[in-house]
Amino acid sequence: MINGMHGGNDLCLDIKLDLSANLNPLGMPESVRRAVAVSAADWERYPDPLCRELRGKLSERLHIPAEMIVCGNGADDIIYRTVSALRPRRALICAPAFGEYRKALEEHGCEVSVHMLSEKEDFSLTERIMPEIAGNDMLMICSPHNPTGRVIEPGLLCEIAAECEKQGTYLLCDESFIDFTGRAAELTALNFMSPGLIVLRSFTKIYAMAGLRLGYAVCGSTDTAGRIAASGQYWSVSAPAMAAGMAALDEEDYVRRTVQLIEREREYLSAELSSFGFRGYPSQADFILFRAFPQLGELLLRQGILIRCCGDYSGLDSSFFRTAVGSHSENMTLTGALRRIVNG
Repeated sequence: MINGMHGGNDLCLDIKLDLSANLNPLGMPESVRRAVAVSAADWERYPDPLCRELRGKLSERLHIPAEMIVCGNGADDIIYRTVSALRPRRALICAPAFGEYRKALEEHGCEVSVHMLSEKEDFSLTERIMPEIAGNDMLMICSPHNPTGRVIEPGLLCEIAAECEKQGTYLLCDESFIDFTGRAAELTALNFMSPGLIVLRSFTKIYAMAGLRLGYAVCGSTDTAGRIAASGQYWSVSAPAMAAGMAALDEEDYVRRTVQLIEREREYLSAELSSFGFRGYPSQADFILFRAFPQLGELLLRQGILIRCCGDYSGLDSSFFRTAVGSHSENMTLTGALRRIVNG
């Protein structure tokens, strides 16, 4: 993996197994594929810029007014549009973390402060962050966290949301991977709704829709939602992406099967990584952060296997790697390659 690139982007390499991008190993649901194909009849017309039908269905599912929901061209799009709309002057992020948070903030002239997560605490977010919130216009957090897979437990999340409301700080909580936990209803920041809350969700990972690009934000006020919706490009969501999202929201059994698969395979993969002498960190997402030796990524590439080298994450170095939790056959392919490397 080339530092500075997201997972799944090394298209020029001869890759037999790509575990650098954290997509659902079950693949895109067939109902979604069919919906995209049927939507071709609408491709000659501009899509609804307000995504009214999709927002209506999300509203029914989440029990949130549609006026508080904004759809976009993937979670990344929503991040940039949120920063553009709200223009924070000072913001707090965690490290290590998804690089687009800092990039979006700095591109809009925002001063960024960093709360360092500790390896000694398995990179969990703790109450150490509480005194750092004051003085910031925005706090960006992630649950499950990328690249660690750690969730923010409800008690702490409640404290953070209350402190942000007290300080007048926007709280953006990225929940792009929350459906993989099987605990979304319990863990979501939507349980602590306030005017300054923005909860980010993505169809990309859980429904394996990376090429279609679809995400959304649930905002704590219609004013915030309106400002975010008015920023960025007008037709940000394509007709096929909207059709895919509508179909995906009906795939409840698919999500249940995904959670069961991920739990089982994450346990298997964690045990295997430990048996090789690598240090894995607890995860509740569809990926695992682990520590090995810096040459591991290149040695796997020689066998046609791509994982995410995490040396470009702030707070990590080239001995850290992130692998997606794949199907059992994919995970066996990875562990077989690791066994050959470790055994020489």
